[in-house]
Amino acid sequence: MLKKKKFPVKYILLLMTLICLVLIIFTWESRSKVSPVENSIASVVVPIQKGVNVFGDWVIDKVNFVKNINSLESMNKELQDEVDKLRYENKILQQDKIELDRLRDLYALDKKYPSYPKIGASVIGKEGNWYDVFEIDKGTDDGLKVNMVVIAGNGLVGHIFEVGKNYAKVKSIIDDSSKVSAKILRTSDTCVVQGEKQYSGSCKVDFIEGSASIIKGDEIVTSHLSEIYPPGILIGIIKDIQENPNKLNKSAVIEPVVDFKHLEEVLVINQVWKEK
Repeated sequence: MLKKKKFPVKYILLLMTLICLVLIIFTWESRSKVSPVENSIASVVVPIQKGVNVFGDWVIDKVNFVKNINSLESMNKELQDEVDKLRYENKILQQDKIELDRLRDLYALDKKYPSYPKIGASVIGKEGNWYDVFEIDKGTDDGLKVNMVVIAGNGLVGHIFEVGKNYAKVKSIIDDSSKVSAKILRTSDTCVVQGEKQYSGSCKVDFIEGSASIIKGDEIVTSHLSEIYPPGILIGIIKDIQENPNKLNKSAVIEPVVDFKHLEEVLVINQVWKEK
């Protein structure tokens, strides 16, 4: 049996090396031309490479887009937190300003009536929408008594009608049962200021003499005839005048100088005007 003739491995390696050298020399000398083999390979590889590059660029863009979104969301949250903080601080400043304005008004009111001793108090409760009857946070422990006069804003609020150790109840001039002896500041004509629910925070002025000279804008103050209120405290401004059919007297409606919808702090004149 004939044996197949085997070529030594070293000859095979030598042959392959020579072929590689020939190919290298051929490629080097004609580099300006693309070989058919290279052209065939390129026609397959290049489109794939382009596709890979396009897909890679798309993936990179998407990754960057997601990163940008996350970054923007984080930045947006930080900005929103800052806005919320500034809004909160702005509200606090507004509240502080409102409180400061109220305290300024009380200070000015204190200076307006310097002859009366006073104590400050905060409103802690009320009945209904208007402050016709309300409660303050001072009582007998602070020296308060029934019939002590309460003022705020630019003038008269009312008087204490009930008092406990650490609270007092105030009946304001807009309460239906309230009656205040008063006078027209400009002419000194006397009258009576009464609370009227139908006037929604305003008061009625009765018993003005028919011959009295009264005009819109006249100031009404407490008179010396009152059993509870000291004279000269501003009550309100006349905004409407009513001629009665009998011509013997006139009536009017006044706008109180105190804002009875937003009453938070008051001053109590710390003495009873006329002890009984």
